[in-house]
Amino acid sequence: MNLTVTSGELVLFYSGDLLCGLDLSHIREINRNLDIARVHRAPDYVRGVLNLRGQLLTIIDLRRKLNLEPAEIHEQMRVLVVRREEGEVGLLVDQVVDIVPVDAEDLELPPANLSGVEGSFFCAVYTMENDLAAVLDLGRVLEK
Repeated sequence: MNLTVTSGELVLFYSGDLLCGLDLSHIREINRNLDIARVHRAPDYVRGVLNLRGQLLTIIDLRRKLNLEPAEIHEQMRVLVVRREEGEVGLLVDQVVDIVPVDAEDLELPPANLSGVEGSFFCAVYTMENDLAAVLDLGRVLEK
């Protein structure tokens, strides 16, 4: 069973009411700059671009990508700057809540559907004492 969590740590965050996780090794930084400029004729899940120290970073609205109800920008939102082969991209999330160590025995394969979101967006479910976090399959989330 390949659950694609390599670092042993997950960043936990909310996208809507859904608690999600992402392997810390995929994240370059967590940024609070929300000065996102709209891009005309971009796919609906592209929120816009962000000037990050002189580099333009495409911002993907994770809510829209997961087919959740979009939300207005608010001060708890953060941009997770993630690495991919073509460069970096930002994931707009509602709130980052924690960074937690993860053991393989705490991970299970995701169900076909998680809180109304297609299960193929996730590579695992992280089981905690009082909650579950859906671990994002970053490759699937970043597909066109």
